[in-house]
Parts: sequence; C-alpha cells; structure tokens
Amino acid sequence: MRSRVSSRLAVAVVGIAAFACAKEKPAEQAAVTAPPAAPNVVHVEATDYSFSAPDTVPSGVTTFHLMNGGKEFHHVVLMKAPLASVQKMDPAAPPPADLVVVGGPNSAAPGGTAEATLDLAAGEYTLVCVIPGPDGKPHMMKGMRRALTVTQGNSTAVLPTPDITVKLSDFAFGIADTIGSGRHVIRYENDGPQQHEVVFVKLEPGKTAEDFLKWAEKLNGPPPASVVNGASPMTTGKSNTVAVDLAPGNYAMVCFIGDSKDMKPHFMHGMVKKITVM
Repeated sequence: MRSRVSSRLAVAVVGIAAFACAKEKPAEQAAVTAPPAAPNVVHVEATDYSFSAPDTVPSGVTTFHLMNGGKEFHHVVLMKAPLASVQKMDPAAPPPADLVVVGGPNSAAPGGTAEATLDLAAGEYTLVCVIPGPDGKPHMMKGMRRALTVTQGNSTAVLPTPDITVKLSDFAFGIADTIGSGRHVIRYENDGPQQHEVVFVKLEPGKTAEDFLKWAEKLNGPPPASVVNGASPMTTGKSNTVAVDLAPGNYAMVCFIGDSKDMKPHFMHGMVKKITVM
C-alpha cells in the first residue's frame, strides 16, 4: 500500500515539475523573441509656408510623420547641413556636390499625411520643402526651412523589413509592372549617381501618368491622382522605408528632380514608371 502511495506521489511530483517547466518556457521564449524597439516618431506639421517640428531629436531609426495643414502640397526633405548653409544655396542651381540629402516623407495633399522611416545619423540638419508654388518658386524660398539638431541616441530600433525594394537609378524605378494589392512595406534605395525621389500616385479612373505630369506643371484644378507614401530626394546610397495600403488600380512613380547636366526633370529622361496593382 505504502509503495503504491509513494508511486502516486512520485507521478504527481513529476507532473507538477513538468507543469512548472511548461509555464517557465514561454517566458524564456518571450525574452528571446521580444519585438525590437519601435522607431522614434517625429511629427512635422506643414503650413503655407512653414514647418512646426521639434528642435532636437535623437539619432537612430526614425519615422517622420508629416501632417499637411496648408492649402498646397508639401513634403519634407532632410538635408544634412546647417540652416545657415542651406539659406545660401541657390534653389535654381544644382545642389553642392558634397550635400547629403537623406529623404523624408514625400508629397502630402492638403489635409493629408505622409510618412517615411530612415536611419538618422547625428548632426545638424535642415528641413525644407522644394515643391513649387503657383508662381513656380520652391516653397523653401518662401520661408519653408527649419533647423533640426540630431543628437547621439542609444535606440536599438531597426528599419522595418520590406517585402518590396525599389532601386532608383538614372533614369528608372526598379519595380515590377504588376504587384499585388494590400499592405506592403516598400524600401526605396537610391543607386543612381545623382539625387532621385519617388512621387508615388494612384491614378483616378480613366486618367494616365501623362495626365498627372501635365497637371503637375501648373498644379491647377483637381489632381488626376492621389498621392501614396513615396520618398523625398535622396543622395546616392540613401534609402527610405514606407508602409502603404494599395487598392487595385493604376499607379505611377515619378521623379521630378532636375538633372545635374541639363536641369530637365528626370521624368523627361524617362523616369516614369507605370504600375498595375491587382
């Protein structure tokens, strides 16, 4: 009898120990598979013609969230240069050869938003908007410039993993003609020898990329397309990562940056990509 009781106790003890181990194991796994730190988020409000943003942010992986409170389209271009240096630049001339431009959220429609995530190094930056107004002058000439100091941070956040990578070159967008609808994380990488940007738009029914380019010349009337998260101008080797929700339809990617040789917009050199989302 005593032997049977002892056997039952032994089984019970083993069962309890196994249950305790089972409870501990998920905790150990959770510690190993804990999600990485989220990127720092910097909110930037644009109006006609100024930026409202923090004066200082830490370095590391950072998401810039643009909110357009103006009546015109605006974007954020992050130049790694002090405000005083940017103010001396001629917007009509090619940028200085040593100027580092790291991108940012591209065009947001009035009342709309845009986002871009990038790995931000410490240093002195200037936020500018170079979209031209109705008079043809870039918004930065109307005062749309703001200094930003990036201090050395200790964030462990990493860039989101993309399911689509678009390589920008002279003068093409490296992306398939057809992609699936739904949520995507897109990384735009500038592999070209000069600056490039991504203006990503969803065309209205019956409209074409040519209709959008014609509208963009004067920005008059209702746009024939709605903007999707793109990437502002970037120098060679820089990248921006964005999240998009794509409904079925016809889309286009365009680069409007002036060529370093003839100053013609890159789309005139063929940097227009028509995309079908199925």
